[in-house]
Amino acid sequence: MELIYKKLIAGELKELENSLNESINSDIQLATEVSNYLVGSGGKRIRPAICILVAKALGYSGNDLIKLASSIELLHTATLIHDDVVDESLTRRGKESIHTKWDNAHGVLVGDFVYSKAFQLMASFDEPKIIRTLADSTNRISEGEVLQLTLKNQSILSEEDYFEVIDRKTAELFKVSAVTAGILCSCDNTILKSLANFANSLGIAFQIQDDILDYYGDESLTGKKLGKDFEEGKFTLPIILALKQNNNKNQTQLLSLFKRGRHEDFPKILLLLEEGNVLKTTQKIFASYAEECMGELKNIPQNSYKDALEDIVSNLGSRLT
Repeated sequence: MELIYKKLIAGELKELENSLNESINSDIQLATEVSNYLVGSGGKRIRPAICILVAKALGYSGNDLIKLASSIELLHTATLIHDDVVDESLTRRGKESIHTKWDNAHGVLVGDFVYSKAFQLMASFDEPKIIRTLADSTNRISEGEVLQLTLKNQSILSEEDYFEVIDRKTAELFKVSAVTAGILCSCDNTILKSLANFANSLGIAFQIQDDILDYYGDESLTGKKLGKDFEEGKFTLPIILALKQNNNKNQTQLLSLFKRGRHEDFPKILLLLEEGNVLKTTQKIFASYAEECMGELKNIPQNSYKDALEDIVSNLGSRLT
């Protein structure tokens, strides 16, 4: 089922794609080729879509919206490139990751190139608050990446640390997408706070659902290899909850299988998650964040763009589009 926003802002999303292609153009052919390999592979574009929908819901009709949405998507793309290098991920969006197709040096340097393109767009805004907000968020996202790396060698990741990482790494870019759209519309602080809370909860819910799909998704629909997080040794919410909710014997077995990260052990991991009733618990936590999203949207004017934002939240549970 196609979400409402894809038709509602189809024109803006097309402009976004054109803007992204123009933005990554470089005199250095290899820089254009490698960055276009990921940017051109599509993706959900959910963050720039949030930015566009929020601005439209608040009545924006100026000329800076696509530029803002493009800078946000470029920031997101740069973080993906660097994440894949750090995580040694073999695939991204159903294709070989950049560092796999080329090498680590290409991944790091092209990630930097895409970051620089994002900052070129950011620096062109007349409103200094937008520039400052984007820069602060970029810093917070980078801190989240360092924190995740710092925690990587821990034998067990706590639930508190898990939420701290995703608040910085995932939710922050959702939040800045909505808040900068609000700044573009000259919103007051009350609306900006609602936008920040809405998008932050949406980002956390989005990541939790992503974690669920790694264990319970359909590869043909999600485009993500089942068990990828498990094989890479990532402590995501299902594993963290399973370690809390299983008995000592199952905890020991789970940790042993998790540390080996072998594909053939994945069915055993699923059985241990089932014994800990993990799916139901994770879905309950996800639902609480989705409910918070809806509550914060009450402060946004009622129109078709707000309907589209509500539709995104309502359909986030499936993530099959």
